[in-house]
Amino acid sequence: MATSKAKTGANAVIYVLLVIGAVIFGNIALSRVFKRFDFTEDKVYTLSQPSKDLVAKLPDKLTVKAFISGDLPPELQQASQYTRDLLDEYKNASGGKMTWEALDPAADKELEDEAKKFKVPKLSLERHSKDKLELGSSFFGIAFQYQGKIESIPKIQQAEGLEFAIDSVIKMMTVKKKKLAFADGEGELTTTADQQQQQRGGGGLQWVRQLSNQYDISEVKLGQGAKPLADDIDALIVAGPKQPMSERAKYEIDQFLMKGKPVAIFLDGMLLQAAGNGGMQMPGQDQPKIGQKNPVAMDDLLESYGFKVRDDIIEEPRLNTIGPVGADPNSGRMRVANYPTFPVSVQIAPGHPLTEKVQAMTFPFASSVEYIKDKQPGLSVTALAQSSSDAWRQTGIFVFSPQPGQQLKVGDDRGPFTFAYAASGPLKSFFAGRSHPNEAGQEVPPPAPNSSLPPGEDKPLDQSTGPARLVIIGTSNIISQEYMQFAQQVPDYGGNVGFALNLFDWLTQDELLKPIRAKNMSARPITIVSESTPAIARYANVVGVPLLFIAFGIARWQLRNSRRRMAKL
Repeated sequence: MATSKAKTGANAVIYVLLVIGAVIFGNIALSRVFKRFDFTEDKVYTLSQPSKDLVAKLPDKLTVKAFISGDLPPELQQASQYTRDLLDEYKNASGGKMTWEALDPAADKELEDEAKKFKVPKLSLERHSKDKLELGSSFFGIAFQYQGKIESIPKIQQAEGLEFAIDSVIKMMTVKKKKLAFADGEGELTTTADQQQQQRGGGGLQWVRQLSNQYDISEVKLGQGAKPLADDIDALIVAGPKQPMSERAKYEIDQFLMKGKPVAIFLDGMLLQAAGNGGMQMPGQDQPKIGQKNPVAMDDLLESYGFKVRDDIIEEPRLNTIGPVGADPNSGRMRVANYPTFPVSVQIAPGHPLTEKVQAMTFPFASSVEYIKDKQPGLSVTALAQSSSDAWRQTGIFVFSPQPGQQLKVGDDRGPFTFAYAASGPLKSFFAGRSHPNEAGQEVPPPAPNSSLPPGEDKPLDQSTGPARLVIIGTSNIISQEYMQFAQQVPDYGGNVGFALNLFDWLTQDELLKPIRAKNMSARPITIVSESTPAIARYANVVGVPLLFIAFGIARWQLRNSRRRMAKL
């Protein structure tokens, strides 16, 4: 019996030693392999394939330094570990082209100076304890060094959006930026809006300048000077022209499309302008505005492509949100209210790249856009967003002066109406077989076969040389600075931001960052059915989980005893 017990004990010791050895060997072997299982819905803890491709195709070596203090507040500890894991994934995906290291400058003056050199400053952070609030200084940022250039993410506050931020910096440093041109000259919204433009309405497109790390952004004067649309421009945006467009400007837009280059046109069918006093508003007064047809004179050009922006404003009785409706007569401040002229579209085109991850969009003072079939055979057309069937259109000259409790007159011409279209495919020129204006505005007849052209003048293209991309939206307000600011407070405007960013990606065919931008860490809150729900959830975690392990141990112990008794029998 003693011999049997000794043998059993020896076997147990050998078994334990083998298990320990296997664990040690496994850790050594797997220390060179990084693998993580991600069960989140959007795979937010897994490096996206576009991110892997970005670092795998790096033209040169990229060095990354993560300056992370060891005494970060508890709420940033998880983000710190996520940052380290994410950089490990970038390193493994780069095939040796990217290296990184974590540095703690908290107690090292040389490392602190190095962090400043790499554009990662010391941050003042609050540390909450049970009894007090302390202020401390810490480092939590990432620096990138590539071909002598240094860029940084100076402050990391959360894990959400970090992959997109890292990709944006790497892409800016290593990939040539696409050129995005905005038309200027006919009252369009521009990225450098001045005071006069803001008074005309819309507030400009200053927010677009925040994308300068992704795009080479410029402005062009259409119809003025020689060849304003250079060959290296990748896409053109015409946002809200409010003055008659010259034939030369239309010709330049047309020929840009014929070269297979994409164009987006945000066109207001009607304009709202202050009545009287030359458009000047007296302090403390809410001056009514007059709605009338936009005199931009682009109907013939757009109709040749198969689209028509109607002279109307779509009003939505139920699906609407807040927007500016005039000055408060008492304080003189801008007054906001829910109003039918701020329709929210929930009928969004599924599966189109422009509306990916977009659930709803707001179209302030929008006009309807109609598609004219058979104008351009072979063109693929998608209605991007529509109103409900309860919407109606406001036409003709009208006064816009909403007052609290005002009863609206609902029109008989009901929806649904389409707010925007996207088209791609072969496109016939508006100027095919007809004269076109030269740089001086003079009409030039169609060139005869084998005829020579004046110096500097390109031969007109009657047909697109490749698949053209065209987007028509019945309002410029959807991307204006004035309404983009609402996206920070009003969820109904959030889809406008996503649409605008998707639009720039789609036009330039630079869709690398789009799937990464769409990743989100969604909250999964507990549904509070009753007041006892939080207490039940807390005790289930604190007491229930240990009890489950105890119950499992007792059951396993009983099972082993049962087997031993059966063995003796």
